[in-house]
Amino acid sequence: MEPPVALTIAGSDPSGSSGLQADLPTFAALGVHALSVTTLLTAQNAHGISGFYPMTLEQVIAQLESLLEDFEPQATKTGLLFDHLVVEAVVERANCLGNLVVDPVLVNSAGAQIVDDAVVEAYKGLASKATVLTPNRWEAELLSGSAALPTTEAIDAAAEALRNLGAEVVVVTGGRGEGAEVVDVVVTQTSVVTMASARIGTEAIRGTGCTLSAAIAAILATGVSVEDAIAQGRGFVGQQLALNGVAIAGGRPGVPHIVAPK
Repeated sequence: MEPPVALTIAGSDPSGSSGLQADLPTFAALGVHALSVTTLLTAQNAHGISGFYPMTLEQVIAQLESLLEDFEPQATKTGLLFDHLVVEAVVERANCLGNLVVDPVLVNSAGAQIVDDAVVEAYKGLASKATVLTPNRWEAELLSGSAALPTTEAIDAAAEALRNLGAEVVVVTGGRGEGAEVVDVVVTQTSVVTMASARIGTEAIRGTGCTLSAAIAAILATGVSVEDAIAQGRGFVGQQLALNGVAIAGGRPGVPHIVAPK
């Protein structure tokens, strides 16, 4: 049998915890053949990003068109797209991408916006094509135009604004929060559900958002329902962190992406 196929359209993280370097081993661990389109290179380590080196629009489109001529991905995950024209190019091809999981990388680890306002606006169009949209709380604020969303209750109150983005499901991730639990808020067109898990370590871990969205896309590619893909994706992230540890560099800890034993 041919394996399911999933595509990631994202930036490169040479430190290995996020971006393409998070997506590809996640796809492999979940039994999915991985396709990839590189949107930009970064200079970064566990302490932070020191440089962005975007691919041109033509380079991104050439990669994507070449793949779509030969493959039919069952699911696609998007990460850092960086340029509003690149976002719009993905929107134009959304019907060829299978189940679309959009991780809207709009802010850095401190919550500061790292893309211009045109990119934020373009992401709203991409969100409307998404099967699953996975912003953290800061990104949810930018996309929905809501006031600060520091709590589950605030996200619940902003649910209508999140629904209006048009995604089938919005998962507002809680990894940047505090407390003993990580609480993700899942907003569908008819409900708001919280999903909690024990927090590992005392600080935010690099790459959890990328890994979660990649896992959801990979699991969707296998034909699993959206609800089950979200639950299983969260379980995959938790398994990686719990079994393999996160202290692998001198800076902030990151997801190591070591395949756990079956």
